[in-house]
Parts: sequence; C-alpha cells; structure tokens
Amino acid sequence: MNLDEARPSPVMVTASRIWRAGKTMLKAGLIVALLATYPAMMWSAHSIDDTPVEADEIALWPAPEAGVAISLIAREVEGPGWTGDMAAWRPATRLTAQPAWQESLVVALADFVQLSATVVADDGETDSDLAAASRLLRPLEDEAMTSRLIAAAEAIARYNGRVDHGLAGRLDTNPELAQAIGLFGNWAEESEREIGTLVGMPDGWPAGQSDVTAFYRARARAHVATNMLSALAANNPDLEMSASLRAQWREVELLWQRIAEQSPLMVSNQNGDGLLLPNHLASMAWRLEQAGEATSRLAELLHGAQPDTALAEADLVIMTTSP
Repeated sequence: MNLDEARPSPVMVTASRIWRAGKTMLKAGLIVALLATYPAMMWSAHSIDDTPVEADEIALWPAPEAGVAISLIAREVEGPGWTGDMAAWRPATRLTAQPAWQESLVVALADFVQLSATVVADDGETDSDLAAASRLLRPLEDEAMTSRLIAAAEAIARYNGRVDHGLAGRLDTNPELAQAIGLFGNWAEESEREIGTLVGMPDGWPAGQSDVTAFYRARARAHVATNMLSALAANNPDLEMSASLRAQWREVELLWQRIAEQSPLMVSNQNGDGLLLPNHLASMAWRLEQAGEATSRLAELLHGAQPDTALAEADLVIMTTSP
C-alpha cells in the first residue's frame, strides 16, 4: 500500500481543525453564559416598589392608615416575596438593597402600628389587634417571615373592621397626629445619624455593603412616612380648616417623598460630583436633615405652637432650589 494514499487530505485536516476550534468556542461560550446568567438573574430579582399608595385606594378604608399598612405588606408578599425566606441558591438572597428595604419597611410599620395601638386604646389598654400586628411585623432570626406578615395584615384588617363599625378609634385629633409626626421625626434622626457615620468613607467601590444598606433603610422609612402622611390626612377636618397646617403638612409630605424616591442606578459614596460618581449618601443626609426640621415644625404646629417664620421661609426657598 502506498503511504501517500493513506495521508489525510488537506480538506479533511482543515475541517478537523475547524471542528475542534468550534467545540472549544462553544464550550467557552457556554461557560461565559453560565457565569453571566446568575448576575443577570440577581439584577432582575431586584424589585423595589416605591410608588405611593393611590389616594383613591386609601379613601376606601375606614382607617386609611390601616389600609396603607396592609397594601405595603401585600406588595412585599405578593410581589418579589420575602428575601429571607428564599432558598440560599436563589439570586435574590445575594442582594443587599432589597433585604435592607424589606426589613426596614416592616420595622417602620411595626413602630407605627405599635404607636397606634397605644394612642387609640380604650381605658388605658392597648388595642389587641394592633399590638399583635406590631409583634408579628418584627422579624425574628431563623423564623419564616411570610406567614408572620400575612398574620399581621389579618390583624390590621380586623382593626379596620372594628373602626368601620365604630368599635375602635383612629388617629384623628391633633395631639394624636402630633405623636405620629414625632415618630417620623425620630426616623429622620435615626437615618441621618446612621448615614452620617458613613459619608465619604466607603468600604467598597463605588459604595460598600453598609453604605447601600443604610441608604435603602432610609428610603424604606421615608416610604412608610410618605404613605402614612397621606393616610392620616384623609378625611381630617382640622387639615381642611387650617390653611397653614395644610401647607406645612404638604411640605413635609413632599420632603419625605423626595427621600423615598431617591433611586440611583447604583449607590455611590465617592467624593465625585455631577453625574460621575456623586455622593448619594451625602445628598440623602441633607434631605433627611431638611425633612427632620420640617417634621418637627409640623409637630409643633399640631400642638398649637407656631413654627419660626424665618425657618419656614428658608425651607420653602431650599425646596425650590434643591436638586
């Protein structure tokens, strides 16, 4: 046999090389796709609903603040789901912003519901349904949260039903409203203090995990405050009769709403300015300071004290010139 005849043809050699190169490229492409899929799934799992509860929806509830609480709970349960209850392999469990948002949102609701349970109490006893809801809304380590949230919503709904039948009261007098406004002021101080210790000192680029957590905690508290301000104002005759009180209430509501809706594509704690790596934590701290001061003046106004005129005028100027 002639050995020259056994030699593979150049066409077959070329085809074999193309086949091997194609297999290598296919394997590399699959590896790259697999590596990119999980981060893409994490990105798509990030779901934060910061839209205000519609005024028409609030008006349907005998106790509007109860309706807001139930709506905010339902958004987390029926929407993305509670991150802490998911299996460890799920992309959402690797997120930082969403768990911080969810936990701070329900804790803020727990604080508000606990205050309401005390304020609307009869004969010095706390409202049993609201007290139970407040306990259920506080996350416990190693305990599923979804079932607790559903039970809390049911307890708040029972309270709403009793209000509808005239068997329970709601926050509607100025002194009672002042207590709720004072709670929002405490949230502003707490968030500002937490963020103030982090501004300009990131432990990552463009921001560390603690920076993102503090940022979204502040946003979640502001989201609850914004919606509760709308609920407390519903069907309140004192706000309708007093132009000054109504104007101050609206100012506070707008300031809190700005905080709740501050949603950058990527949180930055760098010292840049403009569109390139701005310091979102610094701007958030500034907004919190403005909201806290305006909230304090609203509480004073509800108690019957007149806020400082110069400060009020200064705030209006700041609101029209702020970013």
